[in-house]
Amino acid sequence: MVYIVDYSSTIYGRICGIWSDYMASDLASLVIQDIVSRFNYPIDLVILGNVIGAGNGQNLARQALLKAKLSTNIPAFTVNQVCISPIKALQTAYVNILTGEYDVVIAGGVESMTNAPFLVRSRLGNKYGDMIFEDSINTDGLRCAISNKLMIELAEWIAKKYSISRDEQDELAYNSHKRAAEFWNTNPERFIKSPKREVDENIRFDVSLDKLSSLRPVVRAEDSSITAGNASSLADGASVLLIASEKTVVKYNLKPLCRIVGFAESFDDPKNFPIVPSISTNSLLKKFSLKKEDIDLWEINEAFACVLAANMKILGLDYQRTNIFGGAIAFGHPIGATGARLVINSILGLKKYGYKRAVIMVCAGSGGGYSMLIENI
Repeated sequence: MVYIVDYSSTIYGRICGIWSDYMASDLASLVIQDIVSRFNYPIDLVILGNVIGAGNGQNLARQALLKAKLSTNIPAFTVNQVCISPIKALQTAYVNILTGEYDVVIAGGVESMTNAPFLVRSRLGNKYGDMIFEDSINTDGLRCAISNKLMIELAEWIAKKYSISRDEQDELAYNSHKRAAEFWNTNPERFIKSPKREVDENIRFDVSLDKLSSLRPVVRAEDSSITAGNASSLADGASVLLIASEKTVVKYNLKPLCRIVGFAESFDDPKNFPIVPSISTNSLLKKFSLKKEDIDLWEINEAFACVLAANMKILGLDYQRTNIFGGAIAFGHPIGATGARLVINSILGLKKYGYKRAVIMVCAGSGGGYSMLIENI
């Protein structure tokens, strides 16, 4: 068996906000250091998800490991599968432990969208005309390289396809902020705060449906419904978990938070990326001979409110058991980190209510979806 023993997350900051002075490796080193401060035994491996790699330098995970002052002999590597990167990091840790390759792995993800550079393709010179600077946030993170459409354009298509109204999306966004605000009222532990702020910077504590309904759609097209208010915010942050083998748990008399049951990944046409998590979740449930009624909590990444709405509609989920602490619409979406934050939220939800199982679902550009199943101990 494979267990989650501990976790650590920074609070999430707005782009150009509280973590602006921290490169991605700096943010990741904070959470690694925090984990190690409570775990006095050997670490075998570090795996970090990260999406916008331009300008981060060689092997971000290795940089973070060394900045956290871990042993120079510990291996580390970085994975990029767009927004499912941190879940892929956790799945890779899980497989490495199941196969006996390693016993203790720190896995999760990080993103500094503030420090994502602009790109110029000038290697061969510029003989005539303007030089175009590309935003690497779009090029590497938010634009489908296959369809050349922004994620928001594809999400608009899904909102129309599944008849998800503007009002429905705004209400989900409103609830996300309300739930996230209530989450911080419980004083959750193991979140690293900034000297400038103690809670996620993107949360709107004064959110109102009137304000949300007054915002103009981002895509200027007929019947567009996605606004800055019902989409996730660009953000900076890092979240990791400490994963250990059963042998390690017994050897050091550890008290795990939960057991990782397993994962499922699915892929589909890139334009369908928002709903692929419903496909991977059906695969996950079938894989472990479970029904949706066997799951107590659901976490669906709120890349857009319509992503949440579409997957709930397809799977027939109860919103009262879904994203109970809010989601990326409220706390922000540092794309290489958010999946790990959702796992943390699930653990906290299982512990708070004494529930047994949770499923975490994340979509990704190019048509990917990943689902993870954890079980309370």
